[in-house]
Amino acid sequence: MTTELMTKSLRDNRGSTIGWGIALVASVLLQLAVYPAVRDAAGEFEKLLESYPESFKALFNVEQSLASGVGYLQGEVFGFLAPLVLLGVAIGQASRATAGEEKAHTMDLLLANPISRTRLLLDKALAVFTSTAIVTVAFGVVLVVGSSVAGLGVPWPDLVWAVTASAVVALPFGALALLIGALIGRPGLAVAIPVGLALLTYLLDALSPLSEGLRPWRVLSPFHHAAVNDALTGDPNWLGLAGLVVLTAVLVAGAAMAFERRDIRV
Repeated sequence: MTTELMTKSLRDNRGSTIGWGIALVASVLLQLAVYPAVRDAAGEFEKLLESYPESFKALFNVEQSLASGVGYLQGEVFGFLAPLVLLGVAIGQASRATAGEEKAHTMDLLLANPISRTRLLLDKALAVFTSTAIVTVAFGVVLVVGSSVAGLGVPWPDLVWAVTASAVVALPFGALALLIGALIGRPGLAVAIPVGLALLTYLLDALSPLSEGLRPWRVLSPFHHAAVNDALTGDPNWLGLAGLVVLTAVLVAGAAMAFERRDIRV
C-alpha cells in the first residue's frame, strides 16, 4: 500500500511538479540567453550597478558584477528565482499532503487501508521531497549545460552545489507546511505561514549586512545557513546545509506525531 500511496501522491502532484519545473527551466534558459549581451555591455552594467543603493543590491543578492558569470547567476537566478520556485514546489505540495486530503474528504478512504497514520504521512512527505528533487535535477541539468553554452565560466561543480543549496533551503519550509497541515488540517494556513516565514527570513538574511541590529539575528534564517552565494563560489557551508536537513527531519517527525494524535475530519 505504501508504494501505491507514494505513486498516487506523485501522480496527484504531477501537474504542480511539471508546471513549476517548466517555469523554472524556461526562466533559466531566458536568463542564460540574455547573458552574452550583458557581458558585452559590461561597462554600462558596471555603471548601472554602481548607481543602485546598497539595500537594493542586498535584496536581490548582488555581490559581484552582473557582467561576471557568478555575479549574473547570483542576481538573476539564485537571488530570487530559484529559491522562489523550489519553495513553491515544497510548500504547495506539502500543504496538500494531509490537509488537502481532509479538505477533499478523501482522508477517510486512505485511513481505511492497512497503514498507520505515521507511515501515511511519511510516504506523503517522501512524495513531496521527490517532486522537489525532480524539479531540482531538471534545473541543475539545464543550468550546467546552458551556462557552458552561454560562456558564464562558472565550474560545473560550483553550479551543482549552488543548485543543491537552493533546494535544501526549501526543505524546512516544506516540512513546516506538512507540520501545520498535520496539526490543524487547513491547507490555506499550511501555505500562508511557511510563505510568510520564508519571506521574513529571506529579508533578514539579505538586509542583515546593512544593519548592525539585524546581523546577530541572521542565524535564525535558513537562507543564511544555506549560503547559496558561497556554494556558487566553490565554498559550500556543509555544516549549515546539514543543519537544515536535520531541521527538516525534526519537523517531519513532529508532523508525524501530530497527525497520529489528532482527530481527523472525515
